[in-house]
Amino acid sequence: MTTPSGTYGFVMAFGSGDPGTKLPYRRIDSCSWWIGDSAAKDYNRWRQDCSKLSRSKNEHLADYVGRQYQQAAALDFNYYSPVRHGAGSGSAIFLHYATSYTAGCVGLDSLSELTRTLRWIDPDKNPRIVIKG
Repeated sequence: MTTPSGTYGFVMAFGSGDPGTKLPYRRIDSCSWWIGDSAAKDYNRWRQDCSKLSRSKNEHLADYVGRQYQQAAALDFNYYSPVRHGAGSGSAIFLHYATSYTAGCVGLDSLSELTRTLRWIDPDKNPRIVIKG
């Protein structure tokens, strides 16, 4: 429940429609989940799954698409090998719109600033976000 300090890249962007980012982009629909179950093979990954997954262990992205996840980007925190599993390992660290605290993500309180940032991020230029603790 804290934002991890460090320097991170970006894996992908997602939301209700591509704002023109150069990042790989996925549109959220009713079957879009971010897997937070640390025992799952695809822990800390996007999953398209139309079955009912546990909301206590996974994040149903459509629940937030009209608010925080209208536009977002996934940071590469705990994304590449080896992915840490288990309590406290951390998943679903996103850059997204927020007008109050987040549960570990980085929030911008201006949707237009977030959209400009997503358009600015160019994976060919190896962009990074620095989070100080």
